[in-house]
Amino acid sequence: MSGPKRAQWFFVYDPTPARLADLRAFAARQVAWLHQHGSLVGRYLGNEALQRAQAARDMVQSCIDDGDPDAGFDAYGDAWSLLNRLYREAQVAMREVERKKREKQRLAALDILSDCEDAWQSVENQAVLRRWADRLELGRLASELRDAGRGSPQQIQEKAKVWFDRFDKAMEAASQRARENAKAVQARIPSLHAALRSLGNLNADLLSKEEKGGLAAEKVRAQEDAEKALLAEDIEAVEASTSILKDLTLRYEGKIKAAQLEKAREVWQAALAGCGYSVTLRHDSDGTIILQASSFPTRSAKVQLAPGTDEARLDVGDDHGTHCVKDVQALQTELARRGMQVTVTDWGRGKPVTAQRPVDRTITAGGER
Repeated sequence: MSGPKRAQWFFVYDPTPARLADLRAFAARQVAWLHQHGSLVGRYLGNEALQRAQAARDMVQSCIDDGDPDAGFDAYGDAWSLLNRLYREAQVAMREVERKKREKQRLAALDILSDCEDAWQSVENQAVLRRWADRLELGRLASELRDAGRGSPQQIQEKAKVWFDRFDKAMEAASQRARENAKAVQARIPSLHAALRSLGNLNADLLSKEEKGGLAAEKVRAQEDAEKALLAEDIEAVEASTSILKDLTLRYEGKIKAAQLEKAREVWQAALAGCGYSVTLRHDSDGTIILQASSFPTRSAKVQLAPGTDEARLDVGDDHGTHCVKDVQALQTELARRGMQVTVTDWGRGKPVTAQRPVDRTITAGGER
């Protein structure tokens, strides 16, 4: 029953609390957004639209309460899409209200000119135009508005009407570009979330204090940049944030794997000692860690841990070959006590022949039973 075997090992690590903490920080910004812009949405789109915005935010909180960060980040992206869309629709509705108001005031030339200036100087209108309007058209609007105040009241009124028509067309064209950009950003959100998920799944607890602090600082910066990119609906920034998150994961993944291998060596070595073995350690030229263990009078064990893999090669046995399975299962128990779950994927010639009561519910043994 002795001979070579293979097993899969991994540390029991749950990234959920850290990812939920990230999601809470993100979700707080949506609460702030509702405080800042909710009144605009409610005023121009009605309470139903405002309730939809609040419900989208509440869905994120519900996922946080349920402890489900995957669904939470999906709901978080959906919520931003809805909030941004409602905000644009509220702007359109606001402009429509303003347009209807202007129609009633066109009889007074000075009032119309004042409306032109108010519409032009609106912070929200300028934000849309400066980002999405054609630069030449923006220059023409500014020039024609300066000229609109010259002439008789009738001429001023006519100029203002022409200017408003041109302004409305420019706003609609800019808003259309904004909607198209929003769709493009939405299409990139799954990739961004996948990069966030991969980074959040890294077991940073295995890193040194200095490396752990470095990762935490870079992670915060990358997440904040991603948040700003989503809020601004900036395609290039979203793509850049996704690449940065992927690079950060790749860079620290290698460090964590190296730390994980060293931690695995410590745990295996301690578990072997806990099973009564004397253990010696050596390294192969390819970085493989070899633990050679022996116990008086005839028991022996050999464990090989190769870099870049979670597979352990075991050779456990005695002269008579009667305790192989029990020795492996005893070793599994010792490993589990130290936070490592080990599943035997290939028992070789030593296979358990009868079902045995597991010593720990987190331990499973492969092979035929």
